[in-house]
Amino acid sequence: MLIPLQSLRPTARYPIITLLLILANAVLFLFQFLHDKLEPYPLSSAYGLIPYEITRLRDIPPRIEQPVLVTLITSLFLHGGVIHLVGNMLYLYAFGPNVEDAFGHLKFLIFYLLCGAIAGLSYVILNFNSRIPLVGASGAIAGVMGAHFLLFPGARIKCLLFFFVVPLPAIVVILPWIAIQIFNMISLRISQIAFAAHVAGFFAGMFLTRRFKSRWVFKSNITGV
Repeated sequence: MLIPLQSLRPTARYPIITLLLILANAVLFLFQFLHDKLEPYPLSSAYGLIPYEITRLRDIPPRIEQPVLVTLITSLFLHGGVIHLVGNMLYLYAFGPNVEDAFGHLKFLIFYLLCGAIAGLSYVILNFNSRIPLVGASGAIAGVMGAHFLLFPGARIKCLLFFFVVPLPAIVVILPWIAIQIFNMISLRISQIAFAAHVAGFFAGMFLTRRFKSRWVFKSNITGV
């Protein structure tokens, strides 16, 4: 098992947006947990991304006074459990700071949300009649990984490899990950994990990178850092 922990590449900018996103996800997961213990309906049924609602642009019970398209964003801050949350946040902490450093704080936030929304729309297109809510930041984080793959393929990532902590080039971490997502997307037609959303988020991130990056990124010799 390979788990990315932290980038070893120094950044010029403090990754405030990355850290705030991690904090927001943690706080909202706690709120989600308490809500689901106390209320008769899960929070994901109101703020998760439900394809049936998006394709018809109308809410299904429990009805919440909000446009259903808002769930393209709100679903990014809900998670299906502690392991789901922790796994996503580890990947965001490992790859987010370098991409935020390259884009700038505000652009990085917009990029993150946009990749997540695109990933969510891919889930809707492939499951347009589904009433099962999609939750999790995986699609947005996949977009961050797509950007990191283009911008910093050689940046060293400290990883947990079974019982050992080892530094590995980002490309060695990311390529197997996206290959597994594509394989699972094709082979596991029925799954509780939205692999297609991961793949869509990743390639959306690659596509959007040149529009969001700061000019200095490709002018400096950074790929081997």
